[in-house]
Amino acid sequence: MSPAPFAAALLVALASPAFACGVCAEDKIAATYDHASVREALARGRVVVYCEVAGLADVQRARKAAARVRGVDARSVRVSAQPSAVSFVLDPKQQSAQAAVLALQAALPAGAKLAILKVER
Repeated sequence: MSPAPFAAALLVALASPAFACGVCAEDKIAATYDHASVREALARGRVVVYCEVAGLADVQRARKAAARVRGVDARSVRVSAQPSAVSFVLDPKQQSAQAAVLALQAALPAGAKLAILKVER
């Protein structure tokens, strides 16, 4: 038996799976990403806003608050507890992503902080 099959089997056995750590922006974006929502939003001239959330124990509060922000498609709001993130589809004719995030921030309890990770256009 040649050493090639043995070496290949050994590499497969020793390979470790990749895990998302939740620290980088890509992990936070992926936690709330919905491909169908993104495709539909971009086709309709909307933007998708991804934010990290800090200091908020119950991210469902962010979902409810975001659904009430002017220009946000309430059906599009996605939240993740770990990593803590929120995303939503926004009509940029209603208001900018920055203004929408500030409105959402104002609707959350004191101590909660939002930061835009990405605006997909």
